[in-house]
Amino acid sequence: MATARLHALEPKAYLRDVLRVLAHCPRERYLKLAPKYWAATRARHLPAELDAEVGELTVPEPALASSEEQSSPR
Repeated sequence: MATARLHALEPKAYLRDVLRVLAHCPRERYLKLAPKYWAATRARHLPAELDAEVGELTVPEPALASSEEQSSPR
């Protein structure tokens, strides 16, 4: 919860949204649910689906990697 506050997120709303998305999120994208990335991740979801208490969520395609990530050696 402190990390959510650090990233200017309201902790209860963040936790509610993440628990809602977690069941629909592919395992390889769990990191995008962290408070550091949550604002960008939430912006990619349909607001009406995310605000509903129950129901299916459309999982958006992964965002393109930044140029820094693409240029770093693996």
